[in-house]
Amino acid sequence: MTGTLWIVGLGPGGPAHRTAAAAAAVRSAEAVVGYGPYVDQCRDLLRPEQRVVWGAMGEEGARADEALELAAAGARVALVSSGDAGVHGMAARTLARAAVLSEKCRPDVEVIPGVTAALAGAALTGAPLADDFAVLSLSDHNLAWDQVERRLAAVAGAGLAIALYNPRSRTRTAQFDRALEVLREHRPVSTPVALVDDAGRAGEAVRHSTLGALDPERVSMNTLVLVAGEGTPSAGPWLVAERGAAPGVPT
Repeated sequence: MTGTLWIVGLGPGGPAHRTAAAAAAVRSAEAVVGYGPYVDQCRDLLRPEQRVVWGAMGEEGARADEALELAAAGARVALVSSGDAGVHGMAARTLARAAVLSEKCRPDVEVIPGVTAALAGAALTGAPLADDFAVLSLSDHNLAWDQVERRLAAVAGAGLAIALYNPRSRTRTAQFDRALEVLREHRPVSTPVALVDDAGRAGEAVRHSTLGALDPERVSMNTLVLVAGEGTPSAGPWLVAERGAAPGVPT
């Protein structure tokens, strides 16, 4: 008899933004599998008798396989991701693997949604995603950079608000420099940009800039870059997207 695999989105950081469904899945699991920092993120939910598997960066495929194997053998398993597991998380990779298993060997699989970094970061800056928006990762680890750039240019040209994940690391800097060039080709340099560091975690900070003034050195892999869409004026200290507002330079 097969068990159950919950693919759990833990939210951006601490328990304040973790859903009740996510907490219940982790608590009731017999095995918890995940990237080490994400397992640490739900350490307060773990029990001594649970099997806990801390993984390393780059082992996503192996983690998905191990979680599926444990669940197929009859265990209740929680495979944890930060944010939402379906947004640049473990859900897609794991479901693709589960789909090729025979029905006899396939465990019950459920995706437990979580608060994404984009939503947590946007809430700290006001309501910049109240109109249509896009979420893009600037990582070219699994996707060629020319494809990443093509997607960025398309949404930049469409006037959408943009939440950029994985913008810049200490060794991967050229991609974000090029991303700024692409954005400046399609948007006024006065377009507001919010830099949100460690949303929902210790060290949380919000800094405001514009496309023209943004300093790439202030951006890291822990930064969510929020680029305001057209018709997103500043409202006091907040960014507020107004659907139907006239496009142009935000005020």
